[in-house]
Amino acid sequence: MNLFRLCVANLVALFWVVIPTAMGANIIPQPSYIQEKQGTFDLAHNNNILYVGKQPEVNQIIDNFMEQMLGDYGLSLQTNKSKKAGILLQDKKSLGEEAYELSVAANKVVIKASTPAGFFYALRTVNQLILADENHTSLPCILVKDAPRFSYRGFLIDAGRYYLPLKDVKKAIDLAANYKLNRFHWHLTDDQGWRLEIKKYPRLTEKGSVRSNSAIGTWDQYYPRHYDGKEHSGYYTQDEIRDIVRYAADRQITIVPEIEMPGHALAALSAYPEYACSFHSSLDLMAGAGISDQVYCPKPQTFRFIKDILTEVASLFPGEYIHIGGDECPKTSWEQCEDCQALIRKENLKDEFELHAYFIQQVEKIAEGLGRKLIGWDEVLEGGLPLKATVMSWRGEAGGIKAAQLGNNVIMTPNTYCYLDYYQENPEFAPLAIGGFISLEQVYDYEPIPEALTAEEAKHIMGIQGNIWGEYVATIEKFEYMAFPRLLAIAEVAWSQPENKNRELFISRLKKEFSFFRKRNVNTCREYFRPRIQGGWDSEKGMYAVTLETICPDVDIRYTLDGSEPTVESDIYKGPVYLTENTCVKAVVTDKDNQILEAPTVKNFLVNKATGCTYTLSTDAWSLDWYPVKPTLFTDGVQGFTPSNYEWAAIASGVEIVIDLKKNTTVSGVRFGTMVAPINSTLPAKSMICYLSKDGKEFRQIGESTFSYPVYKGEKEIYHNYVKTDKKDGRYLKLVINGQTELPEGYPYPNALPSIALDEIEVF
Repeated sequence: MNLFRLCVANLVALFWVVIPTAMGANIIPQPSYIQEKQGTFDLAHNNNILYVGKQPEVNQIIDNFMEQMLGDYGLSLQTNKSKKAGILLQDKKSLGEEAYELSVAANKVVIKASTPAGFFYALRTVNQLILADENHTSLPCILVKDAPRFSYRGFLIDAGRYYLPLKDVKKAIDLAANYKLNRFHWHLTDDQGWRLEIKKYPRLTEKGSVRSNSAIGTWDQYYPRHYDGKEHSGYYTQDEIRDIVRYAADRQITIVPEIEMPGHALAALSAYPEYACSFHSSLDLMAGAGISDQVYCPKPQTFRFIKDILTEVASLFPGEYIHIGGDECPKTSWEQCEDCQALIRKENLKDEFELHAYFIQQVEKIAEGLGRKLIGWDEVLEGGLPLKATVMSWRGEAGGIKAAQLGNNVIMTPNTYCYLDYYQENPEFAPLAIGGFISLEQVYDYEPIPEALTAEEAKHIMGIQGNIWGEYVATIEKFEYMAFPRLLAIAEVAWSQPENKNRELFISRLKKEFSFFRKRNVNTCREYFRPRIQGGWDSEKGMYAVTLETICPDVDIRYTLDGSEPTVESDIYKGPVYLTENTCVKAVVTDKDNQILEAPTVKNFLVNKATGCTYTLSTDAWSLDWYPVKPTLFTDGVQGFTPSNYEWAAIASGVEIVIDLKKNTTVSGVRFGTMVAPINSTLPAKSMICYLSKDGKEFRQIGESTFSYPVYKGEKEIYHNYVKTDKKDGRYLKLVINGQTELPEGYPYPNALPSIALDEIEVF
């Protein structure tokens, strides 16, 4: 975006912010200024819409709006210049590039903007404001003055992992445009597939778009990996690309194509292996999540190959940016490649990281020759060589901060807030995701301008992007589930001024959007309408407390504790529920009409003599995933489950766990769960010895057991072990859990030391 126009837009937005803002209107993202008034405008009887300006593109925007009104509400609008306009669109050149003003009175709607984008966004707002019932379609009388905070408001679709049909891509564009997102980052190539027709290199799609298998389950669920045996293929022809580009442009969305390099390039190298460091007659696409160590070799013929590809890409995508990835590039091939090592010496490069930066520099020159600018993931900074590229900060905010301080433009998309392929509801019953956890509220609370930046440096933050990576997103239905409603939070963070944001009111405004989603047959995540169930030890009461909550406004939570299904007659939740034994909690949300809104949430809690007790370990436990190990993990009342590692931690064989039971307690048995996970080199426990002490110093053995298991079949499995002990009294319970000393033959890391995956310890 032109910098001057961006500054004007921001100044206009800042001016509007000082006016008191009403928050009641159902508009997402929240506008800069709203003044709600009395009365309504009847659309059915004032259905003539006219544009009196000099921008012909606006007429197409009006046509699309009329089509949407007919489809959504059965409302037939017309553009009859001989009749008085009920809805009038006028040019106002003093407004910023994407700004608009909307005035709704009882007898007329007036929309003002300086560009087609402004008019488009104004009509998106009109669509959200419509009040419709069986007899009327009207608009509330209102004054809206609005402009975006950031110029870049993006979302990512990963077609590299799974091809998404054209109609589904268009549906995603429609949904994003409704919330004023304006950049579609299209990830078109990866180790798992090449999805873009390149005329000069037909094998890119003939071979690079077809893989024979796709992996089943999480990365660590099976060993060896399990595959579905189904061919996955698909790519977009150049005519289809042009169609999508036009379709997106009509909705004020610019497409940013991503062609991955130098890593994530296996699909290209499977078709043209001569551009890898070592020539392979046959390279196969990856079937699952992961990163291939086959990367582009930075030799002259490779850059000619890349130039040819980017020349065709630039001819298809008229936007100013081409994304070239630059992330997660293994250096092993370069370290072993004579050509690469000779190039490092010739260019006086320090190491392979500087070679990576050199590679990006050469591609940047190619892009500049094509009249394009580069975007790259934050790894493009690692080599330390100067680049003009815009940096997309994904590994937290550090890369974005560094880039802004260097004077590079930045798009913030940290995996801690903006990775919408992470779980958004409890992994125990959610559809399979890549891992992690980012709730709707976490996305909404994100502030894209880091405090570490000065005001001058902060000007380099262009905006934010929500990413829906495709390792576990094979269909439009799964895409919709991962994206919505969290993408609406991305939209509001990107558009609305911080002082106009209000999480509680945003969540309230969301409720109406679910009706819109239902009308559009969008497979949203329904966690909004389900209770969240959490348990934990209440140290003040000395009891296990279960709390129920929902973000859905104006509802009740009803629950049962006996395993029965909750109904509209079940108890209403009014405060913590205290448990004294193992309990299955089931809960639903009911609305003001006493209707159950969604299927129940179900959670089992284990409550016993160890629950809520503190413990010490002779050696630290460690995480099996990217989740931190909770200090109460083994006595928090929550049992582990698969395929997630969330409620598990690994311990070394022979570790001593000492549990403080808080007082002298009669102990008669101990139960615990262990898990087999070959990728993590974890095996079930082999034996456990139990000791008891009254003072924590002198322990005596009260029980011991060894455990045997069925033949392992290659999948994550959970085993529950029980040790019956002598019935004795004591306060301190010491458990010594011993594991296997060697991994079975065929395990992925034969020299690794086996560990034990442990979840919950129960004491009886």
